[in-house]
Amino acid sequence: MITFDPATHSYKVQGVRFPSVTEIIADMGLYGDTSYFTDYCRERGHFVHRIIEWHLAGELDEDTIDPALQGYFDAWLRFEKEAQYVGDACEKAMADMTHRFAGTIDLIGHLNGHYTVVDVKTGGPSPAHALQTAGYSILLKHPGVRRFSLHLKGDGNYKLIAHKDRQDSQVFMAALALWYWKANNLKGEGIIWQNPHFN
Repeated sequence: MITFDPATHSYKVQGVRFPSVTEIIADMGLYGDTSYFTDYCRERGHFVHRIIEWHLAGELDEDTIDPALQGYFDAWLRFEKEAQYVGDACEKAMADMTHRFAGTIDLIGHLNGHYTVVDVKTGGPSPAHALQTAGYSILLKHPGVRRFSLHLKGDGNYKLIAHKDRQDSQVFMAALALWYWKANNLKGEGIIWQNPHFN
């Protein structure tokens, strides 16, 4: 019952607009300065995600990989081997009907035997990535899930960052509450959807 509009990067659940994990974090200004995040960076990340998705599904023709992206895929293969990653799901859209938000989790699987959420990045680390994985862990509703951001580099290397702060979930939920407050009270500032649950 979850639909996603890539043009607006928005979700609807049973026809009702739900904010996404990244939208909540971005709208609350928690990503900080994003001027470095160009269209090229966005497209690069999109294609690297697709390459990994096709690889995990056994549908990737490696001869078709753009040479500019090969290093990122090499980094993924190195991570997959060294971390003994076993995937359960990839690019999985989920929604929380209680808290009324949605998101697409990059990777759900097992990392060194532990149930894990992994968010794949092709750029540098940000403190907000911990909040992003916290939002995904709330969507999963799985006790004890471990959270990581995986930073793939064009030179074939990678950096895996663990997010262990339990307060990350509290900060994300505070951002969600503030997002809804703004949606319901400050329509003139560009957030025009009003959640009928809060009427």
